[in-house]
Amino acid sequence: MGIYFRRSGAKEGKEDVEVVTIYYFFIPNIPSQGVILISSLFAFKLPVLLKTVKIADFRGQQTAYLTTRQKISVLQIYLDRDFFCHQMSFCLTELRLWSLKNTLHIGDRDIGIYQYYDKKDPPVTEHGNLEEKQKLAESRDYPWTLKNRRPEKLRDSLKELEELMQNSQCVLSKWKNKYVCQLLFGSGVLVSLGLSGPQLEKVVIDRSLVGKLISDTISDALLTDSFIILSFLAQNKLCLIQFTKKIGSPDVNKRLEKLSALDYKISYYEIPGPVNRTTERHLAINCVQDMVVCWWPLYSDDAWPWAPISSEKDRANLLLLGHAQGRLEVLSSIRTEWNPLDVHFGTKQPYQVLTVEGSISGDKEPMADSCVYECVRNKIQCVSLTRIPLRSKAISCCRNVTEDKLILGCEDSSVILYEAHRRVTLLVQADLLPSLISCHPSGAILIVGSNQGELQIFDMALSPINIQLLAEDRSPRATLQFNKYFDVASSLVQMQWIAPQGVSQKPESEDIYDLLFLRFDRGPLGVLLFKFGIFTRGQLSLVDIIFQYIQCDEICEAINILSSMNWNTLGHQCFISMSAIVNHLLRQKLTPEREAQLEASLGTFYAPTRPLLDTTILEYRDQISKYARRFFHHLLRYQRFEKAFLLAVDIGARDLFMDIHYLALDKGELALAEVARKRASDIDTESITSGVELLGPLDRGDMLNEAFLGLSLAPEGEDTFPDNLPPSGSIHRHIIQQRTLNGSSNRQVTDRRSELEKDTCPGFLMTKTCNAEDNSIQGNRSIQIITEKPSYSFEEFAVNKIRKPDHFQLVSYKTALG
Repeated sequence: MGIYFRRSGAKEGKEDVEVVTIYYFFIPNIPSQGVILISSLFAFKLPVLLKTVKIADFRGQQTAYLTTRQKISVLQIYLDRDFFCHQMSFCLTELRLWSLKNTLHIGDRDIGIYQYYDKKDPPVTEHGNLEEKQKLAESRDYPWTLKNRRPEKLRDSLKELEELMQNSQCVLSKWKNKYVCQLLFGSGVLVSLGLSGPQLEKVVIDRSLVGKLISDTISDALLTDSFIILSFLAQNKLCLIQFTKKIGSPDVNKRLEKLSALDYKISYYEIPGPVNRTTERHLAINCVQDMVVCWWPLYSDDAWPWAPISSEKDRANLLLLGHAQGRLEVLSSIRTEWNPLDVHFGTKQPYQVLTVEGSISGDKEPMADSCVYECVRNKIQCVSLTRIPLRSKAISCCRNVTEDKLILGCEDSSVILYEAHRRVTLLVQADLLPSLISCHPSGAILIVGSNQGELQIFDMALSPINIQLLAEDRSPRATLQFNKYFDVASSLVQMQWIAPQGVSQKPESEDIYDLLFLRFDRGPLGVLLFKFGIFTRGQLSLVDIIFQYIQCDEICEAINILSSMNWNTLGHQCFISMSAIVNHLLRQKLTPEREAQLEASLGTFYAPTRPLLDTTILEYRDQISKYARRFFHHLLRYQRFEKAFLLAVDIGARDLFMDIHYLALDKGELALAEVARKRASDIDTESITSGVELLGPLDRGDMLNEAFLGLSLAPEGEDTFPDNLPPSGSIHRHIIQQRTLNGSSNRQVTDRRSELEKDTCPGFLMTKTCNAEDNSIQGNRSIQIITEKPSYSFEEFAVNKIRKPDHFQLVSYKTALG
């Protein structure tokens, strides 16, 4: 938000005053980077207020009294402080374009966008504020003009790079680390960029390969520290460039070496494939760097009249090559069943190849096949296939760092997210054509972009997050549009988070990834700097987003992220997030919406869509059971006797039934009081008779699992809340929960909502919203599920009497009430 209010009492003379401290980024007509102190009488006399408004900097060294207009502006902010403190969350960004062109349309009041200027060619100003913007930039150590000192000559090198991008196609950009980026052009020119944060510090243009290759139409490349592999558009050959010297330190402060200093050797290797056809041959390498795949799109099987009949090897479109001792060797080749959209090696399994292929179902419906190929004895074969139903043809895809989520962009602007852990499919309609998708290295958010120069942000539960460039006014939007800053429209062709390849998603990692690299067709280059704030130390994780949602009272969005997290692998983060959500809700007045949110939050542990490991249950069971008891007392406080009774039955604690007993007596619910007292006595008797606890460690967890499965099934139509309910949101979620059996601990989980779908072609489900009439959780996307047997429907669950007999005690209570 950028504005935070802190009130405290103070004395001014003999009268009490209220001191309000406002922290802010920018307020119109008021100097920035300060703290505004508003002192007002509790009687709220306007003239007195206007006299006492003043501004001080953070160090408290200087104060400047405001004009009347500025005081009125501050007063309006003060009166609207509740409005400011309850705004929706959004991402604040800055755009840094590495360009000296005068064709960029950046206004002198656009304080969130910067480019480089030439001293000899000053820019044309619109409002006469260019000098003030320059002072602001230089005060933040943003370079306004580039230096041209030897040996770098940064200004001349950047101009040469922009001319190169205007006349040649860039086929590859790779980040070796957070400080060095390599660009390879189709003509063989290799450009290295040295960065310090978002600032461009070095540009090295290397023309060592120009004129030394068999073709100047490079299709794709692999750049490593010891070799380079090139593929060509019109040649059935791969080029291997082996270095005889190792590349020096990639430290940006040291000189970036050119290829001519590495004593390289060039060799070519024939590969099968289409002949006399221009083909985009793509390359991928595993983390061990001993396996390479080369793949290209499928073509029609129709043979040309003058061409010989192709062999099975020539019809292949995916090659597996081995790299060892400075040589390449074709080990295996296959023809994929469908046209591949993406092919790469797994990060955890270096000898597994992950592909995404666009397929069609038997009903001619578009699908996406997520395939896993394994390299066994130098042979590649498909070992796993997951079919994901789509609304339209997929045009882009991306996987998260842990490779358990697959994001697909489709022609109808829909974005699909498939979760391998829960085996569910989420869907959301984007406000742009998702031709580009990039997932944050922490796995917290994903960026969707279009070739028209638009960006949109979603969290990993596909809830949209607004975005805004830094400006004087708060104006977040669903999308960020770049083309309005270009006099000549330029297509966005690449966006990539600045992070080294193979970065691991570790909660304890202190690495900051806040720069999104942007490359436009024919230029310019630039980065989008995300300002994640000082409280997260510039980092962005799932927990950080959940805390931000809680702060903005967007609880449904926070629960959706928590539901997508895996307790077995992210247990600590899940527990922290669940604790924050439950603590926040327990401080609020209970409503049907908040009750459903509490159930859903605790249900992520007690009723997960996929079974939890016994080690995970044992680690967090005792801590989370305390939250279940707090939930029980919260229900009891608002006289939600029926759900409180069910929860007490499954917790199995005598003191909870005695709490129900005494409260029921106070409220005149004599029948309920008697049932609760009898249940407490039974627990005492059984404990004395057996001499041990009735429930084992895992069994009690199982009973709580069933409790949360049954809570939303209990009829609560007779219960009412004394106060009016808040209006429900406008976002909807289509949800179905899958329940499976876990034989190790005999936890039975069932599907209560619908009939089972077929194994691989589930349909979209009915809407269920989070409001006063229906206690489920809001969302903004549709969910599909790939079911797995064995599984039960709720009807089968009841017929087979899997539910605990103790629940029938509630029937007696209802009968006693008449």
